[in-house]
Amino acid sequence: MLTYVLNKKGMPLMPCSARTARKLLTSGKAIVVSTEPFVIKLKYGSSGYKQQVTAACDSGSKTAAFAAITNTKVVYLSEVRLRQDIKSNMDQRRAFRRTRRCRKTRYRKPRFNNRKSDRCLTPTVRSKVDSHKRELNYIKKHLPIQDTIIETASFDIHKITNPEVASSGYQGGPMKDFYNVKQYVLHRDGYKCQCCKKDKTKLQVHHIVFRSNGGTNAPDNLITLCRECHENLHLSEDAIGLSKKLSSKLKSKKTLDATQVSTIRAFLKDELIFTETFGYETKYKRESLDLEKTHYNDAICIALTDHQSIQLSCDLLKKVHIAKGDYQLRKGLRSEKEIPTGKIMGIKKFDKIESNGVVGFIKGRMSSGYAILMDIDGNILKLKPIPKLKNVKRLTARTSSLTHQTRIANILSDTTSFWSQNTEKNSSTMKQFAKGSRN
Repeated sequence: MLTYVLNKKGMPLMPCSARTARKLLTSGKAIVVSTEPFVIKLKYGSSGYKQQVTAACDSGSKTAAFAAITNTKVVYLSEVRLRQDIKSNMDQRRAFRRTRRCRKTRYRKPRFNNRKSDRCLTPTVRSKVDSHKRELNYIKKHLPIQDTIIETASFDIHKITNPEVASSGYQGGPMKDFYNVKQYVLHRDGYKCQCCKKDKTKLQVHHIVFRSNGGTNAPDNLITLCRECHENLHLSEDAIGLSKKLSSKLKSKKTLDATQVSTIRAFLKDELIFTETFGYETKYKRESLDLEKTHYNDAICIALTDHQSIQLSCDLLKKVHIAKGDYQLRKGLRSEKEIPTGKIMGIKKFDKIESNGVVGFIKGRMSSGYAILMDIDGNILKLKPIPKLKNVKRLTARTSSLTHQTRIANILSDTTSFWSQNTEKNSSTMKQFAKGSRN
């Protein structure tokens, strides 16, 4: 297990062993800065010797992995789960704001055209881009990074939705020769009601996800119904449930993650300086080393270079990015119940605590003084007896990132990368592998 070291001015040095850190702390030559990961700061001047350290990033839309390696060791390894709740939180905040406007300032004019900027990002994608930059800056804060390598991907959305685009051409999309979306949907469904399967003259196009719930006019969200079935569906008490049953009749490929990854790649290239690598190269390295397909193994393989022997010398840091605070302050039919957002008995939501040897995060707090704990993955810990808030020990306060350090098997011990074999042979094999991956 490694300990990260900062010099007297707070600049990163090469990490040391736990034994060396213990000696420095015992002799009073260093102080503790952080416990997870363990970071110390020297109180005296040092030579400042630094090795070549390379940071690597396996970018993604849901989970991103990061690694930092020297010539012989993996000195940093982390997996970051990105936020997926921003849109729902903003919808909730919008509802609270509109209710408050009607209740208190009913004549205040709403604002529409004051938040636009050139080449702006949606809040969700902006959060994911910032999460990648935040973790890279975190690594550079604790290690002397000289080079950064990021695996990026640019997806062909048209080819994902239509694999036969190569033969039909990019100008021959599914809506070619149709005047509008409605005509295309009627033709796609064979001019038949998709509920009663009868040919009727009075057909209508129904939104599977209602426009009031954020549905769009995309063909994947539209289905053909006759007037009777359409009216009966909207009059039904479970209209949303019936719409979901109808959506199972349409087979469409989701391209949201692919679109976000392509956007993240474009903005990272504009805002950061790094060396770009691609998925087929990472896959070849991982299979040559016979490693399991995981995010952190991909991050390690991204950073590997020629003739490099490497071993794992650090633990895996699991991180989950969360919101800084909660918007909802009250609940109930008339908002008569107040939701505590501050501390209760010195404990706040998402604080990391310890209870009877079990470490977890505060998921909920009962008015009776009991705590509900969860692990880093959000799973509720069923503890008996239920821990009380007054008896738990707080380890770290709530931040915008939940962190948990976990031990993984050292599968890279005494392992040499595939590049240490015949370089010419690997070069030809790499070209064949890349050609097969593209096909």
